[in-house]
Amino acid sequence: MSLNPLTKKEQKALLKIAMRNIPSMKDRGTFEAAYRDDDDFFELAVWSLEVAMTEAYLLGKKNATKA
Repeated sequence: MSLNPLTKKEQKALLKIAMRNIPSMKDRGTFEAAYRDDDDFFELAVWSLEVAMTEAYLLGKKNATKA
């Protein structure tokens, strides 16, 4: 059982955002734990995080207005 409240479609959209904005996510391709430090933890520029989070926020805002 997943503790993630998002639908598969929403999870896929967030993964696309992460892969577009966070270089390490392009190789990783998933949010699932690999249980290897080199795969589960990586350096990230704060501006990449900001862009990814902004895109995710805007996606959520857009989807909320559809409801």
